[in-house]
Amino acid sequence: MTTLFQFQEEAAATVADRFLEYLEDPPQGGGTKKYPKFTPFFQALSALTGAGKTVVLAEAVSQVASTMAVRPIIIWLSVGKVVVRQAFANLSPGGKYHTLLDNTRVVTLADFTPSEALDATSALLCFATVGTFNRSEKENSTLSIFKSDVDQIGTSIWEELKVRVSSDGVRRPLFIVYDEGHRLTDPQTELLLELEPDAFLLASATMKLPSRLAREYEALGRAGWTDDRLVTRMSSKAVVESGLIKAAVDLAGYNTPMEETVSQLIEAWREATVEAAALPNPFQPKAMYVCNTNMTADDAYVADDPKQLFEQRQAPPILIWRYLVEQLGVDPATVAVYASLKVHAEYPLPDEFILYRGADKDYETFTEGNYKHIIFNLGLQEGWDDPEVYFAYIDKSMDSRIQIAQVIGRVLRQPNAMRYAGAHLNTAYFYVRVDRNEVFAEVADEVEKELGAASGGAIKITTTPPGKKKPIDFPVKVMMEVPYTGLNSVDAQKPIHKLTATFADYREPSVNTTGTGSRKVSRQVIGGDAVDGVWETFEQASKVSARWVLHREVQRRFREALDVVDLKDGKLNAQVGVNSPAFQQVRELAEKIVNVYIDEVRIKQRLSNPYVPKTDQARPDEVTTFINAIHSGYAGLNSLELPFARAVDQTGLTWCRNPSRVGYGLPLVAIGATSNFYPDFLIWTDTRVICVDTKGGHLVRETAGRKLLHIQPHPEAARRLDIQFVTDGFWDHDLVNQGPDGYTRWGLNDEGKLKAKHFDSLAELVEALTRD
Repeated sequence: MTTLFQFQEEAAATVADRFLEYLEDPPQGGGTKKYPKFTPFFQALSALTGAGKTVVLAEAVSQVASTMAVRPIIIWLSVGKVVVRQAFANLSPGGKYHTLLDNTRVVTLADFTPSEALDATSALLCFATVGTFNRSEKENSTLSIFKSDVDQIGTSIWEELKVRVSSDGVRRPLFIVYDEGHRLTDPQTELLLELEPDAFLLASATMKLPSRLAREYEALGRAGWTDDRLVTRMSSKAVVESGLIKAAVDLAGYNTPMEETVSQLIEAWREATVEAAALPNPFQPKAMYVCNTNMTADDAYVADDPKQLFEQRQAPPILIWRYLVEQLGVDPATVAVYASLKVHAEYPLPDEFILYRGADKDYETFTEGNYKHIIFNLGLQEGWDDPEVYFAYIDKSMDSRIQIAQVIGRVLRQPNAMRYAGAHLNTAYFYVRVDRNEVFAEVADEVEKELGAASGGAIKITTTPPGKKKPIDFPVKVMMEVPYTGLNSVDAQKPIHKLTATFADYREPSVNTTGTGSRKVSRQVIGGDAVDGVWETFEQASKVSARWVLHREVQRRFREALDVVDLKDGKLNAQVGVNSPAFQQVRELAEKIVNVYIDEVRIKQRLSNPYVPKTDQARPDEVTTFINAIHSGYAGLNSLELPFARAVDQTGLTWCRNPSRVGYGLPLVAIGATSNFYPDFLIWTDTRVICVDTKGGHLVRETAGRKLLHIQPHPEAARRLDIQFVTDGFWDHDLVNQGPDGYTRWGLNDEGKLKAKHFDSLAELVEALTRD
């Protein structure tokens, strides 16, 4: 069963909630008084590449469909055939995301028949590429969607989609899902609007609304639907912390020959390969190379001649391949060229040269090869997103028109959606070859614009212009361990059981389970044509199970609380009308359950699989050296961290700086997206591992912070975890600042109440903090 991350659950629930809000008062956008035209619901899903937009869209449409008495038809669109094929495979029965779809049939749009629309008791999901909707080819088209089927009395799929009448004569709702919304065009929008859809759901890393669709939603704006309500934004910080994407980007520029740039890449690739091979679940990092295809390497305006010996050819893919295989010793069986490279029959390529020129046609064979080095031309294959790709060589010389943004997306995903100790396996590496230094500055600006700003600083971006030294590795001098933690929910079980035990039983239908709701109904008339939709108020709205509501509401707030909820309770079989009193009371129950869980759960120290700090990276000229740290030194220490580090180093204890988002993390127990707390420093004494944060003063005000100050130790652990907060200035127990002098150490007294202790110097504070 597919499990979504907390931020994905929140995004899907937000889309569904907004649709329910829309149904309460859908804005009119024209038509007649008797048969008004209603503006379709619209929601844009905005998120970083790799955030899991497909699963969020699937969960969102499933939640919406579950609340509708007449289940919708959903058309799922994408630009690339490969992308559609992947989504179809993942959401079809047996696919890894199919469990997200509740009571939904999945077909390709080419297989749609009038009979598919008859059964409105289950949703119908139809996949198609946007090429299917090319208006210029609609007339006299050979595309199956527009072709008439003689077995269906002359009606085409397109005309049948316009009608989409169920067996009881009700027009079924239609949703349009476009998972590359920024590529939706005005002609496509115009054509899709002919179907009179009830909703548009668009997803993109960079949202751009076509003007035709923007005009359609002027009515939504007039009805109070502001931009904030039209866009669901997935937290970039949450995406990074989830481990779905890499936490850092290392962008290095080289004004050197291709050979030297690629040589640097391969050296780093081999180091990462050794590191990945040592993991409990090993994998092998991959590298991609993006360059011109059929022009010469020395002059991007001169074509390479395919009618010459392989050794004489100057096409960049061939030169890169030869350097990898002939000079760097890379196994040719692990190298693939995926480009439209010209080949003359009289001058064949070597047998070991693996070339894919068929684009979409070759994609399945290409992916089955699991190649470690892939040489692409400027047009990257749609849908190819391999999390094991860590390294990218990009040839920006000769003013080649490579879009850095699209390359970033191919290297950003993280293998197994998890963090690894050390910097190497949490970073995407880009080796950009330029012929002018100012070109690299343009690339760096583009990366900052496309990724840095979009991630809100969640992704660390390191740039190294040509001629400047890259960060180097600082290996650990001594191996140390830090115990991980988990959530202990024992104290939460009784009060949560009491909440559910005393909750009302709504299995017998009553006024409390009946809601009022509106839905668009179209009655079929003689001749098979459908009249315009009219809105009628029904005594009974759509119904869902109390279990569905409770599961959804708990999961979107704090998913771990589901572990102590008895979802098998018979009372949860009750069918409640959407927005009925019972529906609202189940939502309130979910809120109470989460609040109790947050109050009662404890963080507990674990014994197995501890965290072990690994290699750090920094530029040597930016590093401050230390004697007792497990690395030789650290860069980027701020005005409080640096004197604190020096004070700790003088104690003689072993310590290290803990990198944010890729180092040692502790759970923050708070409502909302699950996140972790990364203390600034780790200090080892004989009996403790002290985790110190010098910027976490704000946490002491919150439940999450106070839980960190009281972690349950493991009785068999050699060292117990001890969390400490340190801030500059003089603070009292009531969190009132008494002045800027000195430093304050925060903790809990024997009664579990917050206490603050002031010190005149960091040396005094550190001495007291590290005293066993």
